[in-house]
Amino acid sequence: MKLTEILFVTVLILSSLLFTFRQRGVTRNNVIILGIDYLALLTTLIAVGANWRMIPAYMMLIAVTLQVFIKHKAIEVSRKKAVKLLKGTGIIFATILMFALPMLFPILTFAAPTGPYAVGTQSFHLIDTSRKELVVPNHQVHRELMVQVYYPAEKNTVEPAPYHADIKALSKQLSVTQGFPYIATTHLGLTKTHSFTQAVPVQTDSKFPLLLFAQGMSLYGQQNTFQLEELASHGYVIVALNFTGDAATTVFPDGDQVDFTPIENTITFLNERIHIWEQDVSFVLDEVIGGDFDEAFKPIAAMINPEQIGMLGHSFGGATSAQMLVKDERVKAAIDMDGGLYGDPMPIAGPGKPFLLLNSEASIRFMEEANKGEPGNRDELFAEAYLRNQTIEKPGVYTATIPKTNHGSYTDLAGVSPIINEAGADVSANFQLINELSLSFFDQHLKGITDHTLDDIRTAHPEINLIKY
Repeated sequence: MKLTEILFVTVLILSSLLFTFRQRGVTRNNVIILGIDYLALLTTLIAVGANWRMIPAYMMLIAVTLQVFIKHKAIEVSRKKAVKLLKGTGIIFATILMFALPMLFPILTFAAPTGPYAVGTQSFHLIDTSRKELVVPNHQVHRELMVQVYYPAEKNTVEPAPYHADIKALSKQLSVTQGFPYIATTHLGLTKTHSFTQAVPVQTDSKFPLLLFAQGMSLYGQQNTFQLEELASHGYVIVALNFTGDAATTVFPDGDQVDFTPIENTITFLNERIHIWEQDVSFVLDEVIGGDFDEAFKPIAAMINPEQIGMLGHSFGGATSAQMLVKDERVKAAIDMDGGLYGDPMPIAGPGKPFLLLNSEASIRFMEEANKGEPGNRDELFAEAYLRNQTIEKPGVYTATIPKTNHGSYTDLAGVSPIINEAGADVSANFQLINELSLSFFDQHLKGITDHTLDDIRTAHPEINLIKY
């Protein structure tokens, strides 16, 4: 709950108590108090914006206003105990509601990036003319993708980027793909980012590593803004892919919108679908390294060191990161955040390159339960994920499990509501730890920086059971 919202609700409660139990009507003092209420409302609207979470507070303000202006002169309020009790109960209920909704559905907030660079961001439209569109029936002839690029930028930027350029379309589709009530996602548009639209790339002779980010199935390319902005601020260029048809929604520059297409949630289907994602990533990587697909991208392309390429992803995107690490020699290191290792089996010797598998506590629990179950009477996806996780425990691989996390804990959506998180989860602390792990991993294995390594994090956080094989 934002500070301005807390102040607004607090002055409303005090005003309501005053007008209900002392005196109401048009008096000089009452008008001044009501003016303070509306000043608090205006401050909240400027700082945060109008949103459904504050509807009980808006209704309370109307009630308070009526208590002042419903009579043309001051009148004494009722002194009957029963009436006072009824009014007091109503105020208590309204107070609980005014605080509960904003706390249960907070505005998504990100900590400021800790790196030395400002963060710029731009979106780009790519068309692979060598491939047909297979994911979305009866769509475009060729495979089309949108990517969001984050990069180190000059600090004299003033235009903060929106959380998502098509927030209404995204909010609506997240309610479909994630099972959220639609109203619970509409305030995502109030989310403030720490990146800047069309920011000028930082002017330096240095080259920066390139990171590819792959979303989770049915999610979206910007789903890990908390992490991508942090990495960019420390000198990484990040290209976040939005996989058309498998993302919650994709909106192209001409307004054409492609929403998530239902999939078969089976091992066979996922093992096959991941090949399309691999092709998408390879295509995007080719375009990014070439750097000439868009004039606006050329200054960003000039910043990239093509010898320092890594990849990270969540869920199915994490599985894609693992596959790309093994199959594309350009990818030197990868992170899989709570993704089952779908696709082709891992080499017997492991990926042969630095790889970090970050698990959620809930997913590990589901895997272990499925592994103990009988075939045909268990979740086969989790059972398979358990077996495949064992195959990754090879030299050069790190694994860790963050306590009190579930599958969504590795995405921005963990901050949408405590209702969807594990009991006792500290979302801000988890975001910080995920950022430390990913930054230290790529710094160590792409930049060769060894002054803050995963070994240091293991010592500071023994609870995550960070293992190096």
